Amino acid sequence: MFLKSLEIFGFKSFADRTRIEFSEGITALLGPNGCGKSNVVDAVKWVLGEQASRAMRAEKMEDVIFNGTETRKPLNVAEVTLTIANEKGLLNLDMCEIAIKRRLYRSGESEYYINNTPSKLKDIRELFWDTGVGKTAYSVMEQGKIDQILSSKPEDRRYIFEEAAGITRFKVKGAEAERKLVKTEENMRQIEGVLGEVRRSYETLKIQSEKTTQYRSLREEIFENELDIQLLRLKGFSQDRDRRSTDIEDLKKKRDVTKAEIDEINSSLEQNMDVVNSMEEKLVNYQKEIYGLAVEKNEKDKQSRQLIERRGEMQTKLAQLESRKQTIERRVEDLREDADEHDATVQDLARRLRDIEKNIFSFEENISLAGNRISENENQAAAQESSIQNLDLERSTMEQELKSITEDIVTELDSRLRDAGYSSSKHAEADELIDQVVGRLRVIVSGKKKIFSDFSRLHDPSSQDTKRFAESAVETFGELETLMQNLDAAIEAFRKSTPGFIDDFLSPEGIITKKRGIDAKIVTNRQQISDKRTAIVELKNQNIELTVKIDEYRKTLEELRMNSIKMKTQGEAAEEQARMIRRELASQEGALREMENEIFTETKRLEDLEEQIQEIEGELASIEHKGKTITKALEELENDITSRNTDVSSKKDRLKFQSAEMGKIQSQMEKYHMDLATTETEIKNIQENFRDTHSRELLEFEERMFTIESPAGELRERLTLARQKLRNLGSVNLMAVEEYGEAKERYDFLNNQILDLQKARDDLKRITEEIRVESTELFLATYNRIKKNFHNMFRRLFGGGRGEVRLVDPANVLESGIDIFAQPPGKKLENIGLLSGGEKSMTAVALLFATYMVKPSPFCLLDEIDAALDEQNVTRFISTLREFANVSQYIVITHNKKTVMGAGTMLGVTMEESGVTKIIAIRLEGENEVIQRAVSEEKFEEEDVPLEEGIVIPPRPPRRNLSPASTKTEEPVEAEEPIEREEPIEREEVVEAEDSAEANEFQDHD
Repeated sequence: MFLKSLEIFGFKSFADRTRIEFSEGITALLGPNGCGKSNVVDAVKWVLGEQASRAMRAEKMEDVIFNGTETRKPLNVAEVTLTIANEKGLLNLDMCEIAIKRRLYRSGESEYYINNTPSKLKDIRELFWDTGVGKTAYSVMEQGKIDQILSSKPEDRRYIFEEAAGITRFKVKGAEAERKLVKTEENMRQIEGVLGEVRRSYETLKIQSEKTTQYRSLREEIFENELDIQLLRLKGFSQDRDRRSTDIEDLKKKRDVTKAEIDEINSSLEQNMDVVNSMEEKLVNYQKEIYGLAVEKNEKDKQSRQLIERRGEMQTKLAQLESRKQTIERRVEDLREDADEHDATVQDLARRLRDIEKNIFSFEENISLAGNRISENENQAAAQESSIQNLDLERSTMEQELKSITEDIVTELDSRLRDAGYSSSKHAEADELIDQVVGRLRVIVSGKKKIFSDFSRLHDPSSQDTKRFAESAVETFGELETLMQNLDAAIEAFRKSTPGFIDDFLSPEGIITKKRGIDAKIVTNRQQISDKRTAIVELKNQNIELTVKIDEYRKTLEELRMNSIKMKTQGEAAEEQARMIRRELASQEGALREMENEIFTETKRLEDLEEQIQEIEGELASIEHKGKTITKALEELENDITSRNTDVSSKKDRLKFQSAEMGKIQSQMEKYHMDLATTETEIKNIQENFRDTHSRELLEFEERMFTIESPAGELRERLTLARQKLRNLGSVNLMAVEEYGEAKERYDFLNNQILDLQKARDDLKRITEEIRVESTELFLATYNRIKKNFHNMFRRLFGGGRGEVRLVDPANVLESGIDIFAQPPGKKLENIGLLSGGEKSMTAVALLFATYMVKPSPFCLLDEIDAALDEQNVTRFISTLREFANVSQYIVITHNKKTVMGAGTMLGVTMEESGVTKIIAIRLEGENEVIQRAVSEEKFEEEDVPLEEGIVIPPRPPRRNLSPASTKTEEPVEAEEPIEREEPIEREEVVEAEDSAEANEFQDHD
């Protein structure tokens, strides 16, 4: 079994799908820092089920997905596929090649596959159990893990020994058995508590059930007696009902004959009464019509008189309206003239007001501009004041710096002069010589100034003055030349008397030059302050002038506003007067229109009134003629009504006699009906009472009514006796029989449960103890072999010395921590925490190879574990590594040239494109012969290591009795059942939850 290939896509810096082919033996991964070498190791750890994002050097697991570069977009998925050769069948799958794949989406969804079959993380971990491969095994050795092995607590180092001993699966099964045992004991406690309650309820219900059975028997007897009594009563009432129904039928026949005769008389009476009523109705109508005609005639007479009176009134009113109309027309003309005059006045005032408002606006604008100018000047003055403060602060700083520089000049100059052996007397002589020459120059220059001042007035080159000027000039320039030579000599002497470091002070970068610069800046600063203060005074003077102008403008503006208010008041008064005139004009014009309309209306009404008077006179003549005709018809109708009334009176007498007979029959029938209703009510009450009492219908037992032999008295005596017995029973639980049955069933069930759980608990304890003993024996066997191998491998890698591992608590082998002690050649035996970095690395390598000698991992990734080794130790490390390469495959990340040359294959890791890793494979087999020859051939004899004292191996528990009699009813123990396969994990969070139980049992060395 070895690692054939690793295919990476979207994981960290692997933006492109990259397939890395591995060969057996040793493969070296080489590349500059930051190119993605460790990402290869992270990819292997990740596909094997690593869940800790910190182990992936990420804040959260989604960060392992390629996040993009300046030229590439981020990806949304990371995928790693690990292909393993399994020809020897080391993995528990009947396949020659197994591909483990893990895929993570940016949404957080995670998928696991074994040979493209969806799986879960637990399946992948179980696949690599006890093979040395896995996220917690020793197949991946990083620099951090070496530090963890050597620096962590002794208890945390156990995982290497446990993985080599192959007890991981036993620990998981033991932990599962322990959890099931705790659960079983908890279930037993719960069931025993419930069983106690059920037992008490069971015994109580058994007594109540017997009492309830007797109660039900008495209730049945009471029911039968009450049923027979009610049936006998129902039978008697039913016979009474039948007799009364026959009597009612006989009376109905007699009533029908009498009713037929009454109906015949009523029919005849109705015909005569209809005729009489029709006549009387017609008579009443004639009378009403005559009365109506009389009322109508009186009304018409009254209306005629009223209309004539109204005609006179209307004629008088028309004359008055005409007079008022003429008065209103004259008033309207006067108002129109007044309105025109006021409109002209309002327009003139409005024009004058507009002129005043224009002047007001102009003055307000001038005031606003002047105010803005004052604000601007004040802002400028404030800015100048602020600038002056800044300049004052700057000058103060420069003066302070100048003071400091001056003190530095004095101090430095004094020091340099003392160091240079400066002579003040020589300096004074040189200084005096220069003063003499310079003084002579001043005399010459001052005495000959007139020569140069007169030179500009010479125009004639041949004049006498010109000659004198030329002679004086020659004499003067000759003296000046001589003095210049003397001055040069004096200066040279002064220079010789002045120390050389003075030039440093006077150079552009010297401290004197710096002082002069600061002096100049201070002068400039003071001049700027003076200029700014002058500007501030000018701005304040401008503001004073502007303020005076504003006061003048405001005084004029106030006068204009007063005039404006006065004009507005006059205009408003004129407008109000005009509005009043126009309102009155409108009112008078409206009144005139109303007057004309009223005259027109009254004229029309007068014409209508004349027409009404004529119509009423015609109607009065028609009413008198109609009244005479109706009076004649009324007399004839009264004679017919008298004849018909005589016939109706005779038939009414006959009808009265028959109606009396009918009343007697009806009265008798009502009595019979009341008796029948009473009987029906009794029957209904019997049935309802029975239904209310027993929730059953009495008619269900109708057949029983005809089979009752006992009389009602005897039945009542039996009923009284049964009721007395029922009362004597007291309170009864009616559901006791059923509850007793349920309680008995539950009691028996819980008893059986307790027995089953006791048996399962004993089996789980036995299994747990067997696992513990088996794990202890396997661990000790492996531990002792690694202990011996570590000692000898340590001596080999260090060229001598002593290495030792010890159990911290030998009496508790399965929980004890493991201490590591190392004694390099020439040193004392000491804890590994006191070793150097290289010694620690070699110690970890020795422990790793000692473990491989017991149980080699099919493949191993070593991440820069040779970083802290010197050249000699690297040579020993390579020598040992090549020996173990025959049984394991090694993939080594390194920067060491010797380690690279000791590999059979080199994988170059580079980043041709920024942020994207690329792999290049190179075979090195031909070049390794020199390295192989260079490997040390030192031989070390193996030494035996004595066993530790105090180790306690627990005794094996007795085997379970498997006789045929005992196995027939024995249920399989829950702890020995295989763990059921769960559904594929979809989310990283679910995976972490699934592993929580395992994490509680043994430390997760991430």
